[in-house]
Amino acid sequence: MTIKTNRAILAMMLCCIAVLSFPVMAKDFIYIPCVNALEIIDCETDTVVESIPYNDYIVNSVFSPDKKRYYLNAFHSVYAIDTTTNKLIDTYKFSSELSRVTILGLGVSNDNSQLYLSCAIVKKKQNIPKLNVLPPQFVVYDIKTKKMVKNYQIPCSFTGVVPLRNDNDNVILVGLDIHKLNLKTGKLEKLMGMLNPEKGEEAKNGLVIWQNNYPGDHGLFANPYYTESGMGYFIVDKNTGKVSTLKGKDVWFEYSNVISPDKKYLYGVMDELVKIDMKTGETIKAIPVKKGTCYALTLTSDGKKIYVGPAGPDMSVYDTETLELIGTIPLAGDGVIAHLLPK
Repeated sequence: MTIKTNRAILAMMLCCIAVLSFPVMAKDFIYIPCVNALEIIDCETDTVVESIPYNDYIVNSVFSPDKKRYYLNAFHSVYAIDTTTNKLIDTYKFSSELSRVTILGLGVSNDNSQLYLSCAIVKKKQNIPKLNVLPPQFVVYDIKTKKMVKNYQIPCSFTGVVPLRNDNDNVILVGLDIHKLNLKTGKLEKLMGMLNPEKGEEAKNGLVIWQNNYPGDHGLFANPYYTESGMGYFIVDKNTGKVSTLKGKDVWFEYSNVISPDKKYLYGVMDELVKIDMKTGETIKAIPVKKGTCYALTLTSDGKKIYVGPAGPDMSVYDTETLELIGTIPLAGDGVIAHLLPK
């Protein structure tokens, strides 16, 4: 074997080592629970690559912190999707003939073992024409045993259940006001008045359903609110539990928000797609959504594309720099929520 051949073999070996040692880049997928199937979009090709059938209306959804499960919140059941195989692997049913449990908010514990449920519960006795409406309940549900392990009475059925990434003992609940709930004692601490503001503050009115976050992102959950004098955004930092506000310079009708990976921009959507400066609250750009009203927003992990929708049976893809429409992706049906999963 010649010296030249040896050098060629050595060069090839070094190239192989370099390739193997180079970190594998995550690939972005978007999970979209429609009325009759969970659609999964590949963000490289902007096409639906998986469709998992079921028959229910999904009002909310959330990934487990370890990204292994995607939980779909129907009003009376929760469906568990294995994100490795993209299969429906379990259904947790909470209502029965004599007990109607309506799940209005959903979260997952940091150790992936428990569901946090904000519930409205109505009970009845057989052959007695009388309903017993219980006070709103926060339920801690063990996924493995399929049993409730704790429950606490809460002031209202919160639609926003926000687990804290570095705090296993507390969860933030967002509804008529923003509270912190201690999971060990059930003690509630009011963090911010919304419809029940502190003296001298304006009431804040917001529809809190969409948490457009995913495991491993910056952990900033933003939501629009409206007052007599204008609008703003409350921001919950899931890493620290801090709640802050950003005053908007203009008034836009928005269902939900998402914050860019570099934390410089906030996007909002309803009939327009709006781009806001996170430092000043000023509108950078706003455009009408071509397909009409949309609910959720999903950013790619590099922040270059934003997916608007669903509402009807499609997702629109826009460039985040220019807000120009890139394309539209047809879906199997209508939906209200979507989430990114890099894997």
